[in-house]
Amino acid sequence: MKNVDDLIDSAAELAERGLSKGEIADELNVSRETASWLVERGGGNDTAAETATSTSTADIHVDWSALGRDSTRLRYAASA
Repeated sequence: MKNVDDLIDSAAELAERGLSKGEIADELNVSRETASWLVERGGGNDTAAETATSTSTADIHVDWSALGRDSTRLRYAASA
């Protein structure tokens, strides 16, 4: 089990590198609320990271299975 002080230091370091609270939570394997608490305790401010994340392009999900079910769609995708 990790020491809380080590987690606070790690969260502050990750926040300084520009990771969002969600990314910090994933990296440290803790909940988002815990990551938020750790960042606040570390004195880090990740509002810049949140702003950078919101202004960057978002990931999109494409369901490619619909292409494989229809030969016409598959032909159009191949020609594109």
